[in-house]
Amino acid sequence: MPIDISGLTREAEQGNIDVQLQLADLYESGLGVPLDNNRAAYWYRQAAEAGSARAQTRLGQMYIKGIGVPEDFDTAFLWLQKAAAQDDTSAQASLAWCFQKGMGTQKDIGKAFEWYLSAAKLGHAGARYNLGYMYANGYGIDRDDREALHWYKKAAEQGHAKAQLNAGLMYVQGLGTEINLRESASLYELAARQGYAKAQYNLGLMYAGGHGVEQSDEENFHWQKRAATQGYARAQFNLGLLYMHGLGTEQDYSEAVKWFRRAAHQDYAKAFYQLAKIHALGLGVPVNETESAIYFQRAADAGYARAQYRLGRLYDKGTGVRLDHAISATLYKKAAKQGYTRAQYVLGVHYAKGKGVRKNFIKAYAWLLLSASDDMPEAREFLDKVAKRMDADQIDQAKQMAEHFRQMFAINLKAQANQ
Repeated sequence: MPIDISGLTREAEQGNIDVQLQLADLYESGLGVPLDNNRAAYWYRQAAEAGSARAQTRLGQMYIKGIGVPEDFDTAFLWLQKAAAQDDTSAQASLAWCFQKGMGTQKDIGKAFEWYLSAAKLGHAGARYNLGYMYANGYGIDRDDREALHWYKKAAEQGHAKAQLNAGLMYVQGLGTEINLRESASLYELAARQGYAKAQYNLGLMYAGGHGVEQSDEENFHWQKRAATQGYARAQFNLGLLYMHGLGTEQDYSEAVKWFRRAAHQDYAKAFYQLAKIHALGLGVPVNETESAIYFQRAADAGYARAQYRLGRLYDKGTGVRLDHAISATLYKKAAKQGYTRAQYVLGVHYAKGKGVRKNFIKAYAWLLLSASDDMPEAREFLDKVAKRMDADQIDQAKQMAEHFRQMFAINLKAQANQ
């Protein structure tokens, strides 16, 4: 049945708020009428001025985004305040956002928290999610993992995908609750089935390791591919690995290269690293040492320790690049400072031999001491050789230096974890 716009317009002009809202909805959605955000904003304004909280909320939100009206945070804030005072939960959540970002008002995290809490108590899923986020990160309130999980779960039960993912993450880490991998996998799946790429990626990992679900390479492949096709770089990289090793699918190097390249286009360092290895080994592509070195360089520039080490080896051998021990030592040092054991060992050897750096047994001993482990007996053997050329004071200095490096690694790892 066609919509009688003329009749609706007459009723709206006579002050019928319900019809004004109906017209605004129709023009905004383009259902039965040409989409017209300007006309939508006009009718929302008529209803808003007559006191409709829903219209005030939507008009405020349109001013925030500049939809159908000029972007105007001050005007948006005023309309949202009016609606929030009428307990419109969407208005309260949007008002909280204004306080959080300082839009149309002074930034005030405390007030943002208060409005999110008000909307959350009234059942607004987005506010519940944001409240959980604030508790989880100590943002505007003291950190409280139990409260964070409480509000994430409330939002998750309403189908909020990000809340489902975050609650799942908390169950994996045992934050605010005991570790429960089965519950985590269940929450990831709820979000994944809504098309949320991060949840699809995480659910795939659960299947890969058999965490909370029965191990299945096929299910991992399924979920990684769904996330990858949405452009999620980590999933694209993982999908490349699955094709490369034939896990959950037939081995296909050309497909692996395709997905690694897609992840690399998003500057995903590990993808550059895999492309470098593929070109070095000739997996699905001709062997090309120069191309391999270029990809190692891209990954190294992004700060990937493994790539910095591998590129250093190339400069040490002159493979795909000119031979340059000074450059290789610099690259080893970058990887070593990230705690990469093999780079620490080779850097120690370079200092002991004066290869690309000035010979320094104290630094050699320090880096070799850090790298020495059951997995690297060669580091212990070389360490003993260097020690024979040092006195007790030098060895003590080297041990202090190694401890300083170890503390530095711990600080860097903590900083990366909090990013």
